[in-house]
Amino acid sequence: MTSVPRLSELGGIEASLAASLLQERWFADKHRQIRQLHLVQTFWIRRDVPGLVIALVEVDFEDGVPATYQLVLGIRPWDRYLPPEIRSASRRVGGSEDSGDDELQAAWAVYDAFVDPSLGAQFLTSLAESQTIAGEGSGRLRFRLLHPPLPTLPSLEPNRMAPKDQSQSTVLYGDDLLIKVLRRVWPGVSPEIELLEALDAAGFTGIARPLGVVEASSADGTISLAVAQTYLRNGTDGFSLALTSLRDLYADLIMDADGAVPLPADCVKAVERQGSSFAGTAAQIGNLTAEMHLALAHLDSDPDLVARPFVRDDLQIIADDLDALVEKLLGLDDPRLEPLAVHASALHELAHRVVGLTPSGSAIRIHGDYHLGQLLRTDAGWHALDFEGRPSLPISVRRRKATPLQDLAGMLRSFDYAATVALRQQVDSADVSAASLAPYGRAWSGLARDAFLGQYLATMGGTGLLPADRSAVRLLLTCLQASQALYEVDYELRSRPEWVSIPLEGIARLLSAPAD
Repeated sequence: MTSVPRLSELGGIEASLAASLLQERWFADKHRQIRQLHLVQTFWIRRDVPGLVIALVEVDFEDGVPATYQLVLGIRPWDRYLPPEIRSASRRVGGSEDSGDDELQAAWAVYDAFVDPSLGAQFLTSLAESQTIAGEGSGRLRFRLLHPPLPTLPSLEPNRMAPKDQSQSTVLYGDDLLIKVLRRVWPGVSPEIELLEALDAAGFTGIARPLGVVEASSADGTISLAVAQTYLRNGTDGFSLALTSLRDLYADLIMDADGAVPLPADCVKAVERQGSSFAGTAAQIGNLTAEMHLALAHLDSDPDLVARPFVRDDLQIIADDLDALVEKLLGLDDPRLEPLAVHASALHELAHRVVGLTPSGSAIRIHGDYHLGQLLRTDAGWHALDFEGRPSLPISVRRRKATPLQDLAGMLRSFDYAATVALRQQVDSADVSAASLAPYGRAWSGLARDAFLGQYLATMGGTGLLPADRSAVRLLLTCLQASQALYEVDYELRSRPEWVSIPLEGIARLLSAPAD
């Protein structure tokens, strides 16, 4: 046997793939019930055994709109020669468990290709050779090498697959190269690939350099499928660094935590005295963020990347997004959201105030999902990762130009989030010591937020990218942080319901802050 059958020739393949999706960490629709899966397009990179195929599948659900996913599949005969590590990752398609030897040849193992070293090597070789592959029926698969040649590797075999939660998976090759495979895909160029290429061409070094791109093209346009990048070795993400800082802070204070609530000024002094202040690191992040936005603001290679004036319609979009999120969540009629109902009127009033602002500054392409977990610190400094934006949103929304303040709101919320997450890892939220420790976490967050924002504004001063009126900046940041917190509420309801109080408490603090 020298070749594998086409996917459409394998009985039960669509049902098998649908069942496999539910087991994948990157499957972003676990909260929805699959009705049916359809094969949309297949691109055969290798037809000989073991086969390698990229399949685009459309998944229909019992509710809501369909979603398209990319599967990178290996196919081998299901027989006694199947390696154990591949057998354990495979689904058996065709044939019968009770069949004789002749019929057994009709049974095939279908699995994620990157668990198979030979197919991981084939994928990388296709990129190194900039191959173009015709699809079944129509369309083409294009491997596009940006900076030839690829780094010399001791072996083409992938080392391991790094865990990722939604929309993508990351395959590491050696110590210098990774391939990020987009899983939930949309028509159009991925914002991440688009921005990485543009920032690289502009000389911005605060990213993992893109080395190659994989994309499918047809009469309907382009779909981004994967990107190869330099692997940033020995890096630590910003959220982990923040949690380490906070764990040290709480560990030093917990023995004296008796339920008494300390004064805010005393908390600030204690954080600074204890040495767990994150302010210096936050200032570095503020500088990186400003440099990133300045680079994004000066992209001129494509009209879709060029900055434009921030206009009244942009203010309306910000207000409408906040209003829509409030109504969406209240429409769930979930008792856990009662605190949100208390603040609904204040949130709508906040949106109304934003509409009344006089627009100024610029609208640029932004990161779109900016928080501490999207940053990596290496020996070479800080780098921003994952320019994909929120993967649940259509590409047309993620590619929308917006005020740079939207990224700032995500980062400011992230400092606040870290403080609460670290506290919950240290003590139970109902423990009497939590009441004593929480104010220290808020002091830690306040110092970090002030340092981040102060350094950012200092670096951005005089560029004209932000509104000239500082009170308008503060109002916009409050509104955008509220929207970010509501997005977090929605996410936590579906993923970690026990954490939904974290963003709800954040909303209460935002609205209780002194008015400008």
